[in-house]
Parts: sequence; C-alpha cells; structure tokens
Amino acid sequence: MRILGFVICFALIVWIMDTAAGIASFIDAISLTIVFGGGIAYAVAKGGINQSRDQALVNFADGAVYWGWLGLLAGAIGIAANMTDINQLGPASSIALLAVFYGYFVKWMVMAAIENNGS
Repeated sequence: MRILGFVICFALIVWIMDTAAGIASFIDAISLTIVFGGGIAYAVAKGGINQSRDQALVNFADGAVYWGWLGLLAGAIGIAANMTDINQLGPASSIALLAVFYGYFVKWMVMAAIENNGS
C-alpha cells in the first residue's frame, strides 16, 4: 500500500509540473549538479566512507536540501547581477527556484524509500 501512495505522490507532482509549465521547464543541468553533487559531497563529509547505507542516504538527502538552498542564493545573486540583461534572468531564475525544488524532491524520495525499506 505504501508503494501505491508513493506512486500517487510522484504522479501528482509530475502532473503539477506538466500543467504549470511543461516538464521541460523543470529540467536544469546546473541545478541538478548543485543538488546531486552537493548532496553527495555533504554525505561523504558528514559520515565518511564507513557509514551504513541508510545513514549515507539520510546524509545525502539532508545535503541535497542544504545545497538546494545554496543554489537559491546563487541564483538570486545571478538575478541581481544581471538585472540589466533580460536574457540572463531566465537561467538565473531557474537555478534559484529549481535547486530548492530538486533538493526537497530528492529528500522526499530518499526518505520514502528508506522508510519503505524498513517495513
């Protein structure tokens, strides 16, 4: 039953993304790199290489959220620095908004998988 709930949540978020602006609008390589790269680096820095799989995933999920917020700040600085060039506002806005979105989405998926694994 938990898997059904997970699938419904995932389908709902995909539907919201598609309805809001189309799936392609939610894909940004820089934001993905910030969140996944930062999450992995945070997990290694926090727990080292001798941590359990579940603890490494929790650390990764936490790091993804932290780095998502750092991506928001970097994107906000990019927006402020490029106020005169309208063509640069879109990419900076994508980094700012999508990094936080990715961070929490990754955390939700990881935590749901870990909790599902334990039962």
